[in-house]
Amino acid sequence: MTFLFRQPKASIQALACVMIFGITCSYQPSVKAMCAFRPDDPSFEQQRSRSVSRPWALEGAGGIDIGKGLSQSGPNNAFVRNSQGWNAIRQRVVLQAGSRYTINAYVRTSSNVRDGYLGFRNANQKPVAEIKYGPLLQYSPLKVSFVPTVTGEYFIFAGIWAVNGDSWAQFDNFRLDFLCNDT
Repeated sequence: MTFLFRQPKASIQALACVMIFGITCSYQPSVKAMCAFRPDDPSFEQQRSRSVSRPWALEGAGGIDIGKGLSQSGPNNAFVRNSQGWNAIRQRVVLQAGSRYTINAYVRTSSNVRDGYLGFRNANQKPVAEIKYGPLLQYSPLKVSFVPTVTGEYFIFAGIWAVNGDSWAQFDNFRLDFLCNDT
């Protein structure tokens, strides 16, 4: 007869098999790993014109810098630029209830940006998890986590509120991490 014991903490070393009274006992940790899911076109390399196109959507004013040397890596990046109002990019994703998701992105802004946001929105475009940033004079990694209570459609987004003057932000290298079974 074999008994299998599972321990949720992966940091405990595996217990060697022991024979006691003809019973084999073994230990195998149950491991949850961090898996990365890249949203479609995470670094904007599939964008073929200055206009933002699927799978990304633009809110306000902005576009794609193609081969201008302004990206965090690779030839392209997205940007928003305006002197007023909300300006952002977003992409639809499907998330599972109860799983922790973390959106990661590299962001750079003009020196006058004070209200930049990176996060998740629900299907009705209401923010459900976000962080505020700005100004970021060099590309900086940002991240925010979210555990949905309902499986379904959500949006990842990054943007700025432009107030009283030319304001801009550049975005690159999005990644969506989540816990997954590593078996």
